[in-house]
Amino acid sequence: MKAVIIAAGFGSRLWNLSNQVPKTLLPYGKGTILSTIIGQLVAAGVTELGIVLGFNQQDIRAYLATQSFGIPITPIENLEWEKGNALSVYKARTFANGESFILSMSDHLVRVEALRKIVDSPLDSNLLLVDTNVKDNFDLDDATKVQTEDNNIVSIGKEISGYDALDCGIFRLEADFFPAVEHAVAKGIESISGAITELINNKRIKVVKLSKPQQWMDIDTPEAYEYAQASFIL
Repeated sequence: MKAVIIAAGFGSRLWNLSNQVPKTLLPYGKGTILSTIIGQLVAAGVTELGIVLGFNQQDIRAYLATQSFGIPITPIENLEWEKGNALSVYKARTFANGESFILSMSDHLVRVEALRKIVDSPLDSNLLLVDTNVKDNFDLDDATKVQTEDNNIVSIGKEISGYDALDCGIFRLEADFFPAVEHAVAKGIESISGAITELINNKRIKVVKLSKPQQWMDIDTPEAYEYAQASFIL
């Protein structure tokens, strides 16, 4: 299965640590955040990878040139990286070539057993990996919230009420995700959550729920990075 990692944004909240180098290149474990994410995806069954690049992309390109992960890796340029993150995913439509693919953020660490749940899911739909262990999240205020009904998503966003799960930053997307991005952008919404809302309207997005807590970590702040290094080594 193919996977796409979105690594195009600023990551400005970690600039005091990264010196404006993309935060996915910060040290983590025996490598970097990025090398860890790639290694986890490969272990979960991913055989080909696209990485969407934007801000200071030369740093990631140089890093990838020195590494070997055992699978083909295709850099995908997004010159509109200052806009919403759905446009970064949209840049990968040629790479996806009509096939389903895993989408990962470049700052979300996810354990292999959790990744395998969504890679191997038999559900025939767009899928989002979610965590129902809400109280165990390190930074609940910053997390994207999800409201579900059965296995369907009924609402998604950082500020929604009535949520019962959290977005882990891992999707398995189908070809109809890209028209959903187009419809959202036509309404002036450029976020992945906006595209997911279009899929909700078409009943084309379901959830895969984690079976236990502490299976993922979002590194958005210095505090989260410090916690991940001390307590979430994969």
